Amino acid sequence: MNDAPAWRVYERVAACFEVDAAGMDVTVIPNASLSGAISGVKRQIDVLVDARWEEGLSRRIIYDAKLRKRKLDVTDVEAFEGLMRDVGAARGVLVCTAGWSPAAEARAERLIDIRLLPIEEMDDFDHAAMEPCPNCDQRKKGPRGMVFWDGQFPLPLSGWAIIFTGKCDVCRCFAFWCWDCGEKKVVPDDVVHECGCERSWFVEATDEERMFIVRVEDGEIPIDRYPMR
Repeated sequence: MNDAPAWRVYERVAACFEVDAAGMDVTVIPNASLSGAISGVKRQIDVLVDARWEEGLSRRIIYDAKLRKRKLDVTDVEAFEGLMRDVGAARGVLVCTAGWSPAAEARAERLIDIRLLPIEEMDDFDHAAMEPCPNCDQRKKGPRGMVFWDGQFPLPLSGWAIIFTGKCDVCRCFAFWCWDCGEKKVVPDDVVHECGCERSWFVEATDEERMFIVRVEDGEIPIDRYPMR
C-alpha cells in the first residue's frame, strides 16, 4: 500500500470491510476530518460512514482502528464515546488487534461495537475497493493516498449509466469511474473534468460539506458528499 506505515494500513483494512458492508445510500470516508461541535476543533476519524445525500446525523457511524498489543480497556471506550458526542455520531465501532477487557465490553453497551481484526489481516492485503491515488502520485513530497471506491449505482443519464465514486484517504479528492466511456479520474476541488461521455464532473464546497456533482444535458446531479461537521 505505497509503503504506508502499519497504522495507516490497518485503518485501510478496516475501511475496506466497511465498504464491503455498506449500501449505496451511505458514503464511506477513510481518514475523515470533522469539526467538533463541543470542542470546536478538527477531529480525525479513521472511518466515517454518513448519509450520501440526505442531511442530518441519524445515520452517522465512526470507526476507530486500534493497532496495539494490549487489550482495549474502559478508558479507551470512554475516550471514544467522547469523540462520538463531539462529532454527533449515532453509533461507533472500535476495531482492535488484541481484544478487550470485560469492563470495556460492559462500558460500550449498545452504542459502541467492539470488533476484533487480527494483525494477520494486513499481510498481503489486496482489495478491489481501493487503488493508488494518481493525484497523490503527482506530488513530489508527502504521503501517497489510496482511492476507496465506495459507491456503485445507476444514474438516469439518457438511459441508465453505471457510475462508481471514490475518495482518496490522503488528499481527500473525489474520483469517478464512468462505465459508459470507461474513464476513471480523480477530480481535485479546483478542477472541472469532462469525461468521454461529455459529462462534467466537479466539486462544490461550502462550510458544511463538499459535494461531488456531475453535469449533464438535463442539469446537475449530486453523486457523493463529504460532510465537514
